[in-house]
Amino acid sequence: MNKKNFFQVGVLLILTLIFGLFAYNSDFGYDALEYLVIGRSMNDGYEMYDFIPSKSWLWYVFVQHAINLLGGDFTHFQVTLLITLLFSSIGISTFYVVDKISKNQKTAFVATFLTLLSCFFMEMNFLEPEAPIAVLAIWSCFFLSRNTNTYWLFGGILLGIAMCFKSIAMFYVAGAGFYLLYECFIIRQSNFWQITQKGTLFILGFTIPLGLSLLYFYSINRLEQHIYWSYIYPFGSYPAHTIFLKKLLTKTFWLLLLTFFSLLLAFYHRKHFFTNFVFSLSVFLGIFSLTSLLKSQASHYLFPAAPFFSIIIAMVYSYYSDIFAKKIKQIYLFVGSLALLVAIITFISRPDVIKRLFHVNDFAIDKTYNHTVNRYLKKGDKALLIDFGSLFYFHSHVYPNVPFINTEMQTSDYIKRHVNVYEKSLQDTSLKLVIFGYRPSVIDDSSKVNTPENKEALDKLRKGLQEKFIPEKDSILYITLWHRKPNL
Repeated sequence: MNKKNFFQVGVLLILTLIFGLFAYNSDFGYDALEYLVIGRSMNDGYEMYDFIPSKSWLWYVFVQHAINLLGGDFTHFQVTLLITLLFSSIGISTFYVVDKISKNQKTAFVATFLTLLSCFFMEMNFLEPEAPIAVLAIWSCFFLSRNTNTYWLFGGILLGIAMCFKSIAMFYVAGAGFYLLYECFIIRQSNFWQITQKGTLFILGFTIPLGLSLLYFYSINRLEQHIYWSYIYPFGSYPAHTIFLKKLLTKTFWLLLLTFFSLLLAFYHRKHFFTNFVFSLSVFLGIFSLTSLLKSQASHYLFPAAPFFSIIIAMVYSYYSDIFAKKIKQIYLFVGSLALLVAIITFISRPDVIKRLFHVNDFAIDKTYNHTVNRYLKKGDKALLIDFGSLFYFHSHVYPNVPFINTEMQTSDYIKRHVNVYEKSLQDTSLKLVIFGYRPSVIDDSSKVNTPENKEALDKLRKGLQEKFIPEKDSILYITLWHRKPNL
């Protein structure tokens, strides 16, 4: 290993260690608690779709088995280890694939560094399905770059598997499809028959994992739930909003800015860049993966684009750094100034995030969450935890007698057709504890709290609690606990 390679490996290794500490101190994260509760529930005898998922089925199965391989206790250390392994797999995959398809180690290193740096700003320090989706997309790009019919089939299969993690993988498919049209009609590197062959095999490969999923859930009589929560809800019923837009732009402006200027610089030498397969495909995959931002602007929605935007930036940087070798110091000064600006903005806007790099969290509060829920429960008792539901479900290791573990948008969608769900839950005598009424927003999905269905369901919940339960104000967490009355 020469000095240059040693330096690159050292930088990526140090970045991984820093990320591991950052992820550990970040706690589980809101979304991750749902994934962990549903993943662990399958160890406890529940099946997929016993609880409403917010992502596609394979993600929960992956979380279940990955944590089991790491010890099976669903501890902070095991979850952080899984997140860090996913981080490493993103880095290794990016470096290997970009090195092979660009035949330029400098490009590979810069693309890898930027992709891994994006993980800090796009919520990859939490357990998110965008991590394996990005890995699968990177390897799909590797197969597509072979540019033969058979390899386009393999590339489609990988994106089909990614779709089983989360529906946003569909937008990669659209990007690849538009690239084929670009290749045929704009740069004319293939004829219509050639792109038809590649496109057909690509779509065939993409549908293979989805078809196998349909057959499996049909065989266990869960096909209707699978189709609804994997396809109909995310593409049709999931509401669009702009709640996180400002936060997204603040956290990721540096990558968007670098990508924008890189595309401008590439345009000046468009014959070099926009006829290059790797560059052009990265543009299409990256831009089309942004389609999911039309629904939500949570920063992890941007991560599927990060590896491909990083490739764009890295290829432009490598090209211009060779041309302006004598001015490389000025280039480094610009990049360093941008990095300093990012650090300053991060410190000003989120000083608590910076603190995650300088201590080790003891998570002492976790025992309090557990004790609060379990102190009056016996084995087999159920709990309906609406306030901070997934947090309490996870730490107490209890389950509800309703098919959801939070009251997010997908639960509001479910309640449209099941307005009696809370009422029936309270009638079940195995339900011994309810946590409800502490938060001003009442439920997680504050945008739908006043819809007729939610209002009716919540009114029935309040009425049932008054009739069958006794309220208690917790002296430690200051939340309202409802305990079932004797003989009710």
